[in-house]
Amino acid sequence: MNPLNIVLIVLAALAVLLTLAYIRADRETLSAAEFRADSGYQTATLSDGVTAYMDYGPKDAPPIIIVHGGTLGSMAYQGYVPPLVKDGWRVIIYDQYGRGFSDRPIAPLSIDMLGTQLLELLDYLNIDRAHLFGVSMGGAVIARFGATHGARVRALAYQVPVIGGVSVTPALIATRLPIIGKVLARLVGVPAIIARGESFGTESEEARLVVAHFKDQFAVKGTERMMRDMLIGDALGDRMADHQKIGASGMKAQFVYATDDPEIAAAQVEAALAFYDAPEVHQYTGGHFFSSGRTDELSTKLTAFFKQH
Repeated sequence: MNPLNIVLIVLAALAVLLTLAYIRADRETLSAAEFRADSGYQTATLSDGVTAYMDYGPKDAPPIIIVHGGTLGSMAYQGYVPPLVKDGWRVIIYDQYGRGFSDRPIAPLSIDMLGTQLLELLDYLNIDRAHLFGVSMGGAVIARFGATHGARVRALAYQVPVIGGVSVTPALIATRLPIIGKVLARLVGVPAIIARGESFGTESEEARLVVAHFKDQFAVKGTERMMRDMLIGDALGDRMADHQKIGASGMKAQFVYATDDPEIAAAQVEAALAFYDAPEVHQYTGGHFFSSGRTDELSTKLTAFFKQH
């Protein structure tokens, strides 16, 4: 047989196998509405879809909005709520588009879509100005928001924030490939994201519930597509220019990060710190998820910082 024909047959067989694997690996069986039906979350219908949120504490108390990261949704931050409410705050947690109990819009996920979602949620809740607390990619979201909607922000608190983009991993490279990237996102990228979420730990019942919810969300139609949008788009991009603009405005900021974080290099955080006038800084060790088990301590630091501003 002609060697070229052999190559073509092999390639055709690989294409068939990949197609079958892609179909079999489809996890998505639920709508976002079905997934959140018994969640207990409140909902706000915004321009890009329904946002699921929880609103705690007195409505006339100063508000803190908690903005979650790229992997774990708002449920992972419910531990911050009781101590913050006890300290006199109104606390709002919400799921960003594409994650948790919120909708999966058709439009590609972007940093500006997530900023618009936050702005419209503030409007929906009749909140003129709020303290923002963002973790990991949530730190990128509040940095862009602070740079573009500074008048709506009282102060910013960053925890292990994405600043200079994310490290290029084999899984990320795979999802960015043309044509085959969509297939590899399902077969390689999503399993890598799930494994990352599982690394949050299961030492407590709360952590086990967070991880179970995180894995369950991949049954919602559109989650895989929006996770890929997150990986290949600008949601995890370089936010250094935003930090420069925020710093020049004089806005106050707190930075909490791990010096041994393998995902967010300490040097990136320290480069952003240089733009701010007397930022409050707290360093830890323990990697990207160093905050696990330290909720009360970190809530105390948030309260002390926000009360100054």
